[in-house]
Amino acid sequence: MNSAPAETERIREALLQAAEADFLQAVGADESPVAFSLSYQRWEAKFLRNPRALAKRLARPLWQRAARAAACLLLAAALSFGGLMLASPQARATVTRWFTTWFDTHVSYNFTGPVPDDQLGLWEPAYLPRGYHQSDYIDLTNIICIFYSNGDPELDIEFSYQLMEEGSGYSLDNEWHNISDISVQGLPGQLFTSTKENGQNMLVWFGETTNHSFLLTSRLPCETLMKIAESVHYVK
Repeated sequence: MNSAPAETERIREALLQAAEADFLQAVGADESPVAFSLSYQRWEAKFLRNPRALAKRLARPLWQRAARAAACLLLAAALSFGGLMLASPQARATVTRWFTTWFDTHVSYNFTGPVPDDQLGLWEPAYLPRGYHQSDYIDLTNIICIFYSNGDPELDIEFSYQLMEEGSGYSLDNEWHNISDISVQGLPGQLFTSTKENGQNMLVWFGETTNHSFLLTSRLPCETLMKIAESVHYVK
């Protein structure tokens, strides 16, 4: 009377073994690079500042990028800004509004939560190195970009800011930068120090109370970027 359950169990075991064999074969397969759509590549070009890093990323198999991205996401959730979160209640509150994801070639900052009713307003640094003046102001509706120049285009300063609203964020190169956690006016942020001679340094920080995020980019020394960032204030 027990022959039917026993037969069912043997069939189940056989199916499980077959599924396991298929899985091991799939995992060990040598996947070829995935051809991404033009729209996806345009998105990458918009957010990634390093074309070489983009080409290198697209050359990797999709499963490898996904696995590394998932692992980096878990690490970022546990480790990113750990020191600041322990020391600053404001930093602990801010992390609920944005998430950091580490990839092989870049770091993505994605904002979440309800869309704030705040306006972008006008922000600007009170301090600029000697000889610098505003050379361009670009209003892209959801982000403001202000450029400062001393006459040498290689040393221009780009200051941009946006609201921390759903769907917005930054994507910054980490392949040619050393990244360190910093604090700007008591707010959490990260400093991207270029590893290339005369490369672009970047400084990003986040203000929970004002719903703004800020980004400074220049070939000037990181110490100068920090001084500029500390002087950024709301004008109107």
